[in-house]
Amino acid sequence: MVIAATSTGVCAQDAPARSVTAQEQVTPTAGLVVTSDITFAPGTYFLPADSTGAVVVRGDNIRVVMEGVTLLGTQEPTNPERFTGTGIRVEESTGVEIRGGSVRGYKVGVHATDVDSLRVIGGDFSYNYRQRLKSTIEREHLDDWMSYHQNEADEWLRYGAAVYIRDSKGPIVQGVTVTGGQNGIMLTSVSGALISDNDITFNSAIGIGLYRSSGNHIRNNRLDWNVRGYSHGFYNRGQDSAALLLYEQSSSNTISHNSATHSGDGLFLWAGQTTMDTGVGGCNDNLITGNDFSYAPTNGIEVTFSRNTIVGNRIAGCWHGIWGGYSYDTVIAYNQFVDNDEHIAIEHGQDITVRANTFSGGGQGVRAWERASQPDDWGYARERDVRSRDYSIRDNVFTSVGKPFNLTSTENVVTDRNEIVAGWSHRVDPTDHVDPSSSYYAPPDPRVDRSYILVNEWGPVDFRSPVLWPRSDRRAAVQKFETVGPPGTWEIVRTKGVASVSLSRGRIGDRIEVTLDSAPVVDVEIEMQFVGEGVTDQFGQYVEAGVPFGFGYRYSFVPVNWTVGFFEYSEQQEPRSNYDAFRKLIEGPPLVREEVEQLAYQAFRSPAPGVRADHFATVAEADIDVPAGRYVLDLTSDDGVRVWVDGVVVHDDWTYHAPRLAQVELDLAGQHSLRIEHFEISGYATLVASLSLSDRVEE
Repeated sequence: MVIAATSTGVCAQDAPARSVTAQEQVTPTAGLVVTSDITFAPGTYFLPADSTGAVVVRGDNIRVVMEGVTLLGTQEPTNPERFTGTGIRVEESTGVEIRGGSVRGYKVGVHATDVDSLRVIGGDFSYNYRQRLKSTIEREHLDDWMSYHQNEADEWLRYGAAVYIRDSKGPIVQGVTVTGGQNGIMLTSVSGALISDNDITFNSAIGIGLYRSSGNHIRNNRLDWNVRGYSHGFYNRGQDSAALLLYEQSSSNTISHNSATHSGDGLFLWAGQTTMDTGVGGCNDNLITGNDFSYAPTNGIEVTFSRNTIVGNRIAGCWHGIWGGYSYDTVIAYNQFVDNDEHIAIEHGQDITVRANTFSGGGQGVRAWERASQPDDWGYARERDVRSRDYSIRDNVFTSVGKPFNLTSTENVVTDRNEIVAGWSHRVDPTDHVDPSSSYYAPPDPRVDRSYILVNEWGPVDFRSPVLWPRSDRRAAVQKFETVGPPGTWEIVRTKGVASVSLSRGRIGDRIEVTLDSAPVVDVEIEMQFVGEGVTDQFGQYVEAGVPFGFGYRYSFVPVNWTVGFFEYSEQQEPRSNYDAFRKLIEGPPLVREEVEQLAYQAFRSPAPGVRADHFATVAEADIDVPAGRYVLDLTSDDGVRVWVDGVVVHDDWTYHAPRLAQVELDLAGQHSLRIEHFEISGYATLVASLSLSDRVEE
């Protein structure tokens, strides 16, 4: 069955897909194959699709005009992790142009393969696929980390994309909008592209990504707030999100005059697995100039295992301004660094030039070092000299930097004609060394620093709809909140689990203090109503100005005081093959015992002083007293784990595995005992558990 729609309604008809062979104004139908110029009739069309595409374009020099047209892949926009199919598929063509229109609700908006001289001009590819994130305000979840290590078989597509181009020469993507998705424009084996003047903001992973793509120009794009893995005051991980991603032999690209702020990394450049395995190649000879990479939770620029030129950029308010591990023959010149924790940090760098930069504030200026040994599985370190050596650091100005130089275990460092200034009288003008003609170079609103990277389960909050955001410890009896969003007024219409509030109505931007009820289970709900400017919610649905819009906050948890013991086991006490001996071990006294209010252990290192990092066991016990209800135990483990409630096993995953999330539904009432046994074999260790009321409603 082919599903078609008109601008006035949706209809279904049994008919084969047809080919359009002459220029005409056409109502698009699912499975339409376009073989010559076409103009779609304005309207909104529901066209579900598989990976072959709701609309397929095949042929040379075809112009597809979509002004006033919206293609919808779903009629249920509120669960984007379930979006499937491709909106427009272009294949084995030359000179195709797609102009205007909106494509949303698909796994991939536009997918082009073997298409030279493609033009995608002025379209809106927002609100396509994105994952539901598992990280919370207090704690990140490892499942949210991106992995872009391989893309030979289009592995990137598992994360979706607004525009995905592969094996193509000379494409132009210009003036498009992408928001409310996961990935923006992704290029694989593409050369000679011009990606310019696009607005790709508030997506949950990557703005623009390149894989084995060289000789491209990426300029004058707005690439802000492409981020995940950040919670202000709790963790700044980024989870490999980035405004710009260059991976696996992507060389000789020009990255210029882009705004790439508030993203996991501003620019994340990694040589790729080929280089790591062989020591050959890299993402080399890229020119990175005139960009703003400020307010990244992790690195304004990360460039590793490669040689590149970084000139005339602004990098402010990041953890690291530039992280340059194993960079070589790299020039860092005429950049402005402001208030980064570490402005430039490079381990095992070689032949590095740091010249004529300005550094203001921050903890460290230029840090260089090498580690004592290299990982055994790195072919790169086996094949190459990886000593930290040969730095030229000249003509820089350091103003009120805590430690201008931190150069250890590094050979042949020359520092010359650098100026070190105490105080702020010499602070540089923010446009120094940056081309002021860039349409996107402008320091952001000073209010919007990293504290306004607000990430919920669907990605970064975009300020186009109101939110009530917690600004204090959510376990405290008195909690602080901030109202964030478009201008307007708000009013509290209902609360649960709340004793009092400092304000019951006000304007967006207000801060509120909320005193919670005294109860054994925290179960807070605050329902609010907003009236003001037009609202676009996080799924792209628009509510006109003046129409009331509901928003609020919900949070529940059971306070649990855990007693945790750590043990080390031998081969004879291996927990899987010899559980009896293992059980005898953990019934004895632990090496370390501690009392914690949050069971949250995750690291490569030792979990506690005096306990080794591998082959250890954890036993966590607690008693609770809760009102009758359905609860959920969120449990992440690496490696094996078993959970008992009142001596009965309720979860059993006694295996060697990577970090794995389980959600155990429990019907509880009154007093109960909890016990969690866990073992770690090697590598990363994780035991994270929290108990809360379940959202599940029984019929």
